[in-house]
This record gives sequence, structure tokens and C-alpha cells, in this order.
Amino acid sequence: MTMIINSNRRRCFRCLVVMLVFYLTDSIVRSNEPARPNFLFIITDDQSWEHVGCYGDPAVRTPSIDRLAKQGTRFTNAYCAAPSCSPSRAAILTGQDIFRLEEGGVLTGFIRTKFEVFPLILQREGYIVGNTGKSYWPRTKNVEGAYDEPIGRPFNRRILSPPKGISRNDYAANFAMFLDQVPRSKPFFFWVGMGEPHLPHPVGLGEKTGIATDEIRIPAFYPDAPEIRNGLSDYLAEIEWADQMFGKIIQELEKRDLTDNTLIVFTSDNGMPFPRAKATLYEHGVHVPLVVRWDKHVAAHRLVSNPVSLIDIAPTILDLAGSKAPGSMTGKSLRSILTSELSGRVNFERQFVVSAIEKHTLARPGNLGYPRRALHAEDWTYIRNYEPQRFPAGHPETLIPGWGTYGDIDPSIIKTYFMNHKNQPEINPLFELGFGKVPAEELYDKRTDVDTCKDLANSPDHREKLEELRGKLEHYLQENRDPRIRGQSPWDKYLLDKPFPVSQPRNK
Repeated sequence: MTMIINSNRRRCFRCLVVMLVFYLTDSIVRSNEPARPNFLFIITDDQSWEHVGCYGDPAVRTPSIDRLAKQGTRFTNAYCAAPSCSPSRAAILTGQDIFRLEEGGVLTGFIRTKFEVFPLILQREGYIVGNTGKSYWPRTKNVEGAYDEPIGRPFNRRILSPPKGISRNDYAANFAMFLDQVPRSKPFFFWVGMGEPHLPHPVGLGEKTGIATDEIRIPAFYPDAPEIRNGLSDYLAEIEWADQMFGKIIQELEKRDLTDNTLIVFTSDNGMPFPRAKATLYEHGVHVPLVVRWDKHVAAHRLVSNPVSLIDIAPTILDLAGSKAPGSMTGKSLRSILTSELSGRVNFERQFVVSAIEKHTLARPGNLGYPRRALHAEDWTYIRNYEPQRFPAGHPETLIPGWGTYGDIDPSIIKTYFMNHKNQPEINPLFELGFGKVPAEELYDKRTDVDTCKDLANSPDHREKLEELRGKLEHYLQENRDPRIRGQSPWDKYLLDKPFPVSQPRNK
């Protein structure tokens, strides 16, 4: 009997030893596994690509963003999926083109739960997810099947006392509140939605903060008038405010020694809120800044000219987090581009990206939109306008209270200048560029026409290029099941949660 007991004890002891060895080995393997990266996503509101110091703007001072660009990769051909607030953000969150998102493809729409959003995928897989400022808004609440808060828990309690017209959100303090509740053992994703430089802009802010108005580059579609320079000056001053907030946010990371394994993304949802920019598919409406930094993983001082889209952010972040992107995502992971040390055109796997718009404000009879699609290659932009008989900037007789006519253009000093001077011979051609009707097809050579003003669609010398890009766009739209390419327009019947004309940033 004693021998049997001793034998059993020896077997138990051997089992304990084996279990201990397994546990220690597993712990060592786990400790050697690379930690999943954190993600800090910072997005401004209505900022065109060129209005950052590192993108060559001589008038605006953005040392924090410029520093990020020096430490990481700057994309020179990044485009949003839509030149309108909530559709652009819906596309970022879902990694899909807006024409696939039903109500999510129009302003004041909502994202149905059947369209997965990447922050909630990260959350399911162990990430702590939060946001501050403008996330996906205006969003529809209490609609069955719609996401109410697709970017985790909001942190908006800390506020500032800035000049009137600038968001009161203390982005850095709210980010700090979020970090305070993130366990060190857990990775995080945090979305900072800045309200700048969305209108309204404090009048005279540019002058007060020292913007050199004589150094502002006036786009070719604007006259060089004091009102234009002043309007752009106030807009740039809000970008400078955003840059200061940006710097404080990065300081929070540095104070907590989190920069090494935090991938930082800076971009904007669409272009500047002025005529022939926001709500259009021209360069100043959809070409946005995009800078990515990830210490020791993304090479510094890189410029990448590959055409990329903001719908690429979702599959990229999921890829880097070790998560599988849903097959419904039409964006492409940028991992191979980010981890390359090459500059310029890194690869030729993708030759173009696509942007689209269906409806911005309720600026036409019957609440109709202005459907457009655009193909953006490195050197060319091709635009298809499906209802050229309509006014792209809104109907001149449809009045939106507080917005006036031509309601797809936000009210500003610049819009007012055009409305007051449209009949002057030297202003009228520029007025037509920003407010007038356009043909069914447009073609622009960005190598010689950075402001996309000189339409080459009717040029015999460019007929071959027109047909080439038309065919590529049509193939893409068919491949990705755009109802518009099939002659359908379901967006006309989508109901809005309230008769609200445009997206306005909260706390402004």
C-alpha cells in the first residue's frame, strides 16, 4: 500500500513539474511577443491638403504637424472618399466607398450595423476605444439597426475658453482622461475629432494671430481681393490653433512614454469650406493631408506619391493590429507602403483612387443632391457628373435659412464676396467656376493645373486620356456595385432624421 501511495505522489510531482515548465515556457513566449500597437487618429474638419507647413504653405505655421512629418511618412496624393462631413467619416470607419453605405453615404445619414466599423472590431478584440470632439456626427439616434456611437466612449468633459467660433474642447486634457483609464497591459485606439477649421471662423483672427496675408497663395479659381485673403487668413488661423492642440496631445503620449508603440495618423475629413472646394470633387474639396508616424516601424523623412484613400485607414489599422479586415471593405491596407523605406512611388499595384458625392445639404428643389464620381490618379483627375442640368453648388433660388442660396457652399466672407461681385466682368468667370453648372465629364491635368480649373474633357489632344480614365472609373464602379452606374438613385428616397442643412462641429 505504501509503495502505491509513493508511486502516486511521484506521478503527481512529475505532472506538477511538467505543468510548471509549460507555464514558464508559455510566459516566456508571451513576453517575447511584440505588443499590439496603440493607435492615435487625429482628424481636422474641412482642411485642404496644401494648408500645412510641411505641404509647402508659406503662410500657415504648423510646427507640431511638421515635426510629425519629419518623424514619419507624408502622403502627397491622399484623397477622402467624399467631400462632405459624415459620408467621409462613415467611409473612414467602414473602409468602404460611400455609394455602398446606403444612408451612410449622405449628410445627416447613419451607419447601419450591417456595415462593420473598425473601432468596434478593435474593441471586440481587446482594444480600449474612445474619442473626443467630433466623431461621426451628425449621427441618427434611436434608429433601429443604426450605430449610435461607433467610436467607443466619448471623452468631452474638459473644456477651454478659446475665441468665439473655435471649439471649446480641450482635446489634450480629454485624451489624458482616456489614457488614465487604459490599463498598461491593454492596447488602445483613440479618435481626436477637431472642430477646426470648420466655419464659422472668428473674423479677424488671422490678423490677430499674425498670419502674413501677403504670403497666402490664392488658388486660381479666386480673385486676389482683400476679402479673399482675409477669409483664408482666418481659416489658416484655425489650422494653427488645431496644430497647437495637436502638439499638446503628442506631449501626453511622450509624458507617458507611449510614443514608441503608438501609430499616429493625422488627416482631414474633406477640403476647405469655400467655393469650388468642400462638397466638390476638385482638388481643394477631396485632396487632404495624410501623415503617419510610428517610431522604429515607419521610416522618417519620407514622401510617398502613391494615390491613397482614407478608406484605406480601416484595413491598415486592422492589419497592423493583427485583425482580419471584413471582406466588405473596399479600402486597401497600406502596411507594405508604410513599412517600406522607399520614397516617391513605392509600388504600382494601385493606379488611382475614387471619391464620390450624392447629397450634401438640402439645397435643391425636392431635396435632390448632385451625384458625382471622380477618379484621382497621380497626375490626372477625371470627374463624371450624372445630373449636369442641376446646379452643383445648390440651386440659386433654393433658400436655406442661415445659409442663403447655393446652399452646398457654407456661408463665409469668401462666399459673400462672390455673391456681391458676381456681375463684375473680371469676377464673373470665377463665379461660374465655383457656382455655375458643369458638363457631364471633366478632365484635369494636375501636373500643370494644381487647382483643377482648366477642363480638358473637350480637347481633341486629350481624347485618348479621357476615354482611358472613363473606362477605369466605370469598371471600378461596376466592380464595387455602385447603384449609380446601374442608373439607380436610392439616395433620393433616404429619409433624414431632421431637416438639418449641414454638419456643424459641436462646441463651436
